[in-house]
Amino acid sequence: MHAPSNTDDRLLCTITWQATLAIALLAALSLSLVGLSCSIEVSAETLVLMSVYAFFAIYFSFVRPNSKIARVLICFGQLVVVILMGIVLSYAASTVPLPYRDAHLHAVDQWLGFDRASYLAVLNRHDALRNVLSFAYNSMMSQNILVLAAAILTRRLDRLQFYIIAFAVAVTATAAIACFIPAANAIIYLDKAPTELSTLPGGGHSYFPILEGLRNGTLRVIDFRSVEGLISFPSFHTANAILFVWALWPIRILRFFLVPLNLLLIAGTPLCGAHYAVDVIGGAAVACGAIAATTWLVRAHCPSNDLVQAIPSPTDWRPWLHPIGFPPD
Repeated sequence: MHAPSNTDDRLLCTITWQATLAIALLAALSLSLVGLSCSIEVSAETLVLMSVYAFFAIYFSFVRPNSKIARVLICFGQLVVVILMGIVLSYAASTVPLPYRDAHLHAVDQWLGFDRASYLAVLNRHDALRNVLSFAYNSMMSQNILVLAAAILTRRLDRLQFYIIAFAVAVTATAAIACFIPAANAIIYLDKAPTELSTLPGGGHSYFPILEGLRNGTLRVIDFRSVEGLISFPSFHTANAILFVWALWPIRILRFFLVPLNLLLIAGTPLCGAHYAVDVIGGAAVACGAIAATTWLVRAHCPSNDLVQAIPSPTDWRPWLHPIGFPPD
């Protein structure tokens, strides 16, 4: 497999910028439409880090141009933007006051043969398994960092850009679907947890008070210091787990770690995310759609086949790993 040419790199950078700007504009529009605002209070340390980042991004882009370093910095910024805008879209989608669809989601679970009570009973008997599932479920941010680091170390930033585009598509689709299929979550509907509490008596956590606040209009400000995952169907944790494996699939050494980790992440969604089993199926469908959309976007905008061939494919089992460093110009 050949690395994309400089022309392909420029085209891919353009597509990534378009995806980043599109989700940012959509998030801003959604905030305006639903009447939400964001609380932008950052610590002094964060301001320093943001200033340092901006300085180096501008320096290596315009003052002393270095396309490789500038691309790394820009990709990092784009990844942060799509993650934050995804949070905004999920909050905006959660304001839509359509009736909860928990009864329908639970009915599908019953049709699928998933018994939540039996699932929880097994986990209650095996604390070690609960801890493993919790660790995997909470690894999303660490895996985002891994995608960034792996793309740099294997000198293939195209993989990171594919991931950014697919992430933007997936999180947008998740929010759009959630507008029409809102759900309280399985902890509230099936486990009968208190609806007024965030910290539950058994030590668990419920985002339902925030969800209700958004739906009834009492919560109008998104505080990025304490954001929640609010969407039940489809499960974005599931979608993101699949995107992690897809993005880093060409790096053979990581497959043996990422595949089991993300299978555990998905297995832990009913426990840690209070999801229904059908939420997982929905999340998998979103991920597949996002990958297909990313492939289509690249194929439609790039005349060369090199970029399309560079898109990670689980059907490619060739055990190669590029050496650390940047390729020559």
